[in-house]
Amino acid sequence: MKIYAGICREDLHKTDSGGESVPRGRYGGDVLEYQALYRKYRPQTFDEVIGQAHITTTLAREIADGRVAHAYLFSGPRGTGKTSTARILAKALNCENRHADGSPCNECGSCEAITQGTSLDVLELDAASHNSVDDIRDIKVSVATVASAATSKRVFILDEAHMLSKAAGNALLKTLEEPPDHVHFVLATTEPYKLLDTIRSRTQRFDFHPVPAEELAGYLSTTADREGYKTDPSALIGIARHASGSVRDSLSLLEQVSALGAGTVDMAGVRRALGLADSEVFLRLANAVAGQDAKAALELVAELSADGVDLRRFVAECVGFFRGVFLAHYAPNLAEISDEPPEVYESWKKAAELIPAGDVLRGVDLLGGALVRIREGREERLMTELALIKLTRPETASDPESLIARMDRLERRMGKPAEVPKVGEGSTTAEPPGAIASVVDGPDPSATTAKEERPAGKELAEAAAPLVSDDGPAEEPEAPAIDITFEQLQKIWPGLFGGLRDVLGARRWAFFREAVPAGVEGNIIVLEVAHEFHLSALEQDDAVSKIVATKASDLFGSPVRVEFRSKQGQPAGVDRETRIDMSQLEERPDAETDPTALLAAELGAEVVDE
Repeated sequence: MKIYAGICREDLHKTDSGGESVPRGRYGGDVLEYQALYRKYRPQTFDEVIGQAHITTTLAREIADGRVAHAYLFSGPRGTGKTSTARILAKALNCENRHADGSPCNECGSCEAITQGTSLDVLELDAASHNSVDDIRDIKVSVATVASAATSKRVFILDEAHMLSKAAGNALLKTLEEPPDHVHFVLATTEPYKLLDTIRSRTQRFDFHPVPAEELAGYLSTTADREGYKTDPSALIGIARHASGSVRDSLSLLEQVSALGAGTVDMAGVRRALGLADSEVFLRLANAVAGQDAKAALELVAELSADGVDLRRFVAECVGFFRGVFLAHYAPNLAEISDEPPEVYESWKKAAELIPAGDVLRGVDLLGGALVRIREGREERLMTELALIKLTRPETASDPESLIARMDRLERRMGKPAEVPKVGEGSTTAEPPGAIASVVDGPDPSATTAKEERPAGKELAEAAAPLVSDDGPAEEPEAPAIDITFEQLQKIWPGLFGGLRDVLGARRWAFFREAVPAGVEGNIIVLEVAHEFHLSALEQDDAVSKIVATKASDLFGSPVRVEFRSKQGQPAGVDRETRIDMSQLEERPDAETDPTALLAAELGAEVVDE
């Protein structure tokens, strides 16, 4: 049994002189045994071009009015109809029985020849393989050749025109600007910005847009009905969204899924063909992030990998999911700013209730960075797991955003300190809730004992972050705030000061490096700044104090706060040089070294007098 190409099989069989049924092409001509769907259903009239009415209507009107330009530039994403529209334009220019609206008849000899690719008046060239000056010279010779008939037009279709070399583009300029009256050029490209400005200025440009998902899904439904496929509307929408507005990609994917499902196109087949994850996977990831459950996140990756899910595509979809969650935080009506099904909006809203906006943005950054590394060739599963671990356990990352996230978690767990009323306004005492009470009323003896038994420099994450066990995340123990001494601050200051340079960044470090420790008040570190400009910048940037406090908390093993104050004079014993061993600071330059002596010692060089 042979499979014949055509739009409607019942319309393709003609009867020859012997009475035998002979398959014919869509507009005449012999039929190949099989054609891919995107070739089988290539548009043959302006009305059949999907999603580009702003272009086809203009071209048809120009042809009907006899105001056709000598050169056109068709630009746009792949699979949106650039080359097909160029062929239809060539048909309309040479059609013997053209309709009044400018559309070709697709029945005359010229239309059939162009459809079958045998017309001598239409030359299609691939600029990727015809990009030299010699190739342009051959085009110039062809331009001087007369058309096949007195009323015919010669149309040169130059595909992937951005591949022309600079010399070839310059050689084409004169012919492109002033071709003979019977010659028209159509340049098609996906990257118009790579074309010479002089070429773009000599053409009439049309930008092809990605086809909207709903319109593309409707076209796929019509095509599937013609092919006799059993389809699920959600599967067609999934194919259309994955195609990103490309008609050719969507038809190729429809063909692939139908072959996988033996003529049935459903969502399960789409996921299998594309390696997609189920929609509920993203809500599971949101729950893992909200619960700081690294174990659940790693188990999710293992499960997806075992099911054959494309992890690279999964990471890309995670970026899109977190983008939607961020929109759900600030957009009351998601349907006005996004193009997704209602169930997707619901999942975004549910995740937004679980994850704070700051963590959502951090997720976009981490997953986006992982996607870049995967595209560079790094191992997919490892990059995915590292990104999810950093997302669910901020203490494993050292970037400023992760430090701020850790500080925010600590503040939420400890509670906000109550506001101390002014004298004469109500009660004269106020006890802050939670662990802050120990700061106001004095250190808790049990907390002090725990502090003495705990080694200095222990990571705060070990006390504050949730621990992963076989039974899931454990309860987060609260780290009590204790008083610190100025001697303790002097001891850890070199490590604290030297370790903040890379974390703060160049701009914040330029301000912070002017700060010197002046004292401690309970669990508050007081840093003095001499210049008012620097002090103002540090006070206005809350991130600096949070980052410094988080680092200091790691070194002290207890939550601390940081305050910047103006430097009023130079108290005795406060000078940094006298209080701190500057040799411990990372940024202190080495002693001056004689270059000549260094070369002689290391390389055995000798000084030669000329």
